[in-house]
Amino acid sequence: MLVEFSVENYRSIQEKQTLIMVASEDETMLDSNTFSIPNNDDLRLVTSTAIYGPNASGKSNLLKAMQTLKNLVINSASRMQIGDKLPVEAFRLNSESAKKPSSFEVIFIRDDIRYEYGVSLNRERVFEEWLIAYPNEIQQNWFSREYLPDNPKFQPDEGYKWSFGKGLKGEKKRIQRFVRSNSLFISHAAQNNHPQLTEVFIFFQDEINILLHIDTPYIVDDNNNKNFQNQIAKLLTEADTDIADLKIESTPETLNSSLTYFLQQEMENRGMNISMKDITDVGKLDIITVHKMNDSEQEVEFDIDDESDGTQRLFEIAGLWLYVLEYGEVIFIDELDRSLHPVLSKALIKMFNNPEINKNNAQLIFTTHDTTLLDDEIFRPDQVWFTEKDNSMTQLYSLLDFRPRENESLQKGYLLGRYGAIPFINGLTI
Repeated sequence: MLVEFSVENYRSIQEKQTLIMVASEDETMLDSNTFSIPNNDDLRLVTSTAIYGPNASGKSNLLKAMQTLKNLVINSASRMQIGDKLPVEAFRLNSESAKKPSSFEVIFIRDDIRYEYGVSLNRERVFEEWLIAYPNEIQQNWFSREYLPDNPKFQPDEGYKWSFGKGLKGEKKRIQRFVRSNSLFISHAAQNNHPQLTEVFIFFQDEINILLHIDTPYIVDDNNNKNFQNQIAKLLTEADTDIADLKIESTPETLNSSLTYFLQQEMENRGMNISMKDITDVGKLDIITVHKMNDSEQEVEFDIDDESDGTQRLFEIAGLWLYVLEYGEVIFIDELDRSLHPVLSKALIKMFNNPEINKNNAQLIFTTHDTTLLDDEIFRPDQVWFTEKDNSMTQLYSLLDFRPRENESLQKGYLLGRYGAIPFINGLTI
């Protein structure tokens, strides 16, 4: 469960910006759009969050920030070598910020324990890394590292000051020796099967799912694969696409080395730990849609490329969408409404806001330009966020800041600029 995510000095984000998933005291749609966290009935989290804003306002950068952090946690120990550059980009439109590290902080809950994890780093090295845990809601500072290059006491350890709390059991010092200036302790701890820290690693690896601009579908590959394929087909059918069934087949295909390397890099960028052999063994997926004739029960097969852009878009996200709902995970998706009809977008979002479907408290965070979602009783005010540029830097803020009146038209108010986060058109004629 995601509670908060903060980012500072990353791409278009200069000052610290925080996305909060904690529900306000508003009782509107409390039972459907929020859920209580374990061992604390007074604190509730929202099931979904929509982020609005003009083009180039930084909506996507917020999602990219989470993707960057996820990739660092998963790959910095196993995929990076000494001297490799860390995949971060500081805010470049300010001379001081351009020299400073980027920072990421996440508050989340896994197996009834709340965690606060943070890192500060630039392309050359990690400056800070820390983890606080709250077993039984009691604060325990499990570990921290801080770069102190000017203190000769710490020079033998590349200038780092380390601290380990009593609550963190198991091996620590041995794992610490593996950590490089460009790798994360949490990543090495998971590589060495540390029982407590592996739980934190698994949250980033398995429970945070991020879809940016994609053109290939997410295929669930587990023992329930056929079951999920049937669910995807059912979702497509219910979306009025005329698809009666799906056929997904894998055929062997020889890939040249350059293409294999490209695919490996793309998968790693999405946080997927996969080798070149894995890619070669996968082969090619043939995705076939099955339609029924309109004058008989005879079935006709189509390649997925023959389907409309909207159907292809729905198929791209359907597998992961259903998987996240099934297992109570978190999904970030950029431009949810791309190629989708507004009615379909609403139906998909309502799956997360329906406790009969979302039985395991999955969470959805997405960016969109679809203002029709604002006036259809889908969201509470604490579920709507905006981004806009101020002095060339991204500002993130909540609809709650404006205290909208009951029955106020949020779509009209947004389009009239009442909440900001709309484009200013200069010199264009319509």
